[in-house]
Amino acid sequence: LVQGLVPPPFVPDPRRVYAKDLGDVGAFSTVKGVELDAGDAALCDAFASGTVPIPWQEELIETGVFEELNVWGAPGTLPPDLDPSAA
Repeated sequence: LVQGLVPPPFVPDPRRVYAKDLGDVGAFSTVKGVELDAGDAALCDAFASGTVPIPWQEELIETGVFEELNVWGAPGTLPPDLDPSAA
């Protein structure tokens, strides 16, 4: 299994919460009285975990898209797209 010769018996879904019971999940919440509707549940199910494959990151860097998207102003200033006075 460690060497990758045998498929794992279980692959967790990164979009799901695996807990022994509902009490385990409640311990992580700091907001009380919030109820999610069906739209919220659908959004949470489709929410990306934030992990980005390394080949995709390398492609962004190699093609120059990373540099194009990360334009900042002089030190201590906002970039043009975030500066409300530049609009």
